[in-house]
Amino acid sequence: MAIGADVSQYEIPRSRGVPPVVRLLFLAGIALIFFVSAVTIIFSGEFHVWPASEVVKVPVAGHF
Repeated sequence: MAIGADVSQYEIPRSRGVPPVVRLLFLAGIALIFFVSAVTIIFSGEFHVWPASEVVKVPVAGHF
């Protein structure tokens, strides 16, 4: 470590942390992820067309 490294003729700027807008956008993004997940879970059984019953008549036991 250099001698006198703590003393500088220049004023070194200090961070003021994360801007409030970035925090707000981060929280909005997390909320949007949970919202889309909830909508996906709620509508997971809706709007699904099952195949015709004649197509899925497969014998489960016996000779094939």
